Amino acid sequence: MQTESPNPLIHNAPASDTSPRVQLHPLVLLTISDTITRHNLRDSEELSVGIILGQQNGREVTMEAAFECKTVTTEGTVLFDEEYLRVRLDHLREVYPSPQLDLVGWFGLGLPSGPALYHSVIQDQFQHRLGHDNALLLLFHPTAVGEPELAMGKLPVSVYEGVVINEPNAMDVDGGDRAKGLRFRGLECAIETSEAEMIAIDFVAKGGGNATAVERPNEPASESSGKGKGKALSVDDLVNGAEQAPEVQLSPAEEDLISSLTAKLNASKMLHQRISLLGSYVSSLPPSYLTDPSLPIQTSSDPETDQTLPNHQILRSISGLIRRLPILPPPSTVEFQREVSEQRTDVTLLDLLAKVTESINESREMGKKVAAVEIGRSFGRKGSGMQGLQELPSTAFDSPT
Repeated sequence: MQTESPNPLIHNAPASDTSPRVQLHPLVLLTISDTITRHNLRDSEELSVGIILGQQNGREVTMEAAFECKTVTTEGTVLFDEEYLRVRLDHLREVYPSPQLDLVGWFGLGLPSGPALYHSVIQDQFQHRLGHDNALLLLFHPTAVGEPELAMGKLPVSVYEGVVINEPNAMDVDGGDRAKGLRFRGLECAIETSEAEMIAIDFVAKGGGNATAVERPNEPASESSGKGKGKALSVDDLVNGAEQAPEVQLSPAEEDLISSLTAKLNASKMLHQRISLLGSYVSSLPPSYLTDPSLPIQTSSDPETDQTLPNHQILRSISGLIRRLPILPPPSTVEFQREVSEQRTDVTLLDLLAKVTESINESREMGKKVAAVEIGRSFGRKGSGMQGLQELPSTAFDSPT
C-alpha cells in the first residue's frame, strides 16, 4: 500500500526500471560546498544553485563536475538565466572534449523532507523550456550537516528525478492553462572517484587541515594610519596596553608541515573518541558478558543499572579488532631507544661529513690564494734584481788593472 508523504511534491512510488542509476563524484560536492561558503561570506540573498555536468549512457548517469549559474527573477519567480547558461555550456563543451560532458542535472539547497515549490519551478524550466527532460536534482541539506547519521558515512544529499503526474487536482506549477503536477521521485546514488579527483581531494584536504574558522566582524576594520601597513589598534587596546602582533609569513614547507601535523592530531582525537566509545559500550554490558558467564543472559535493557542489551554484531567486530592487535605489537623501549640512537648517530655523521667537506674546500681555496701571493712575490723579487743591475755604473763590470 502506498503511503502518503508529508511533502506533497514527493512521489512515493518506487523507482521504475527506466529510472537512472546515479554515480556522484566528490568534485560536485566540493563545488556545492564552495558555493555555500562564498554566499555566506558575502551575505548574499541569492539562491545557491548551479549546473551539474556529467555523462549519460543508458540508465547510467555520472555527475562529474558542477558550476554556479546565474539566476534571474521574473514576477517573483527565480529561474536560471537561459542565455548565460547556453553560453557557459558551449564553453564547457570545448573545455571537456574527451570525455564529452553535458548537462545532466542541477543542484540546490533544501530540507531533508524534500524539494520546495521553487525547486519544481526550476525543474519545469529544464524539462519544458530548455529541453532537458532527464535533468536530475541534487538537493543538499545544510541542516543535516551536524546530524549523527553523518558519522556513519551518510552524505547530507538527495537525488531526485522529475516526474509529471497528470491528475485533475494537480498543482499548476508553470502558471499555464493546462493543469499538471510535477513531482520528484527519490533515487539512490553511489560515490565514484577517479584518480585525478583523489589527487585534487587530497590537495584540498591538506590545505583545509590548516584552515581556521573565524567569525566575521560586524564593523569594518579601521584603516591603518600613517605610512605603516599594519592594522590600527582600537582605543581600548591602546588603553589596556595591547600591542600589535606581527604577521608571520610561513614558507610552503612550513604550511605543509603544519597541515600534516594538524591532520595527524585530528586523526588521533578521532581514534581516542572511538576507543572511548567502545570502552563505554563494553562497560555498559551486563555482568553475564563481562565477568561471570554463569549468570543468566539478559534479554532486555535495564535503565536502573544503565546496562544495555548486547549487540552480537558489534561484539564480534570488537572481538575481531582485538584479535588483530597482537599481529602488530608495539616495539619495545630498548629497540625504540636503539633506533633513535642510530638515527641520531646517522644525522650527526652526515653533519660532520658536511662540515669536513666544507673545511676541505675552504683549505683548497686558501692554498690557491697563498700560491698566487707567492708567485706575485717571486715575480717582484726578479723585477727588483734586474732594476738594480741596470742602475749600476758601467765601470762596475770592468776588470781591475
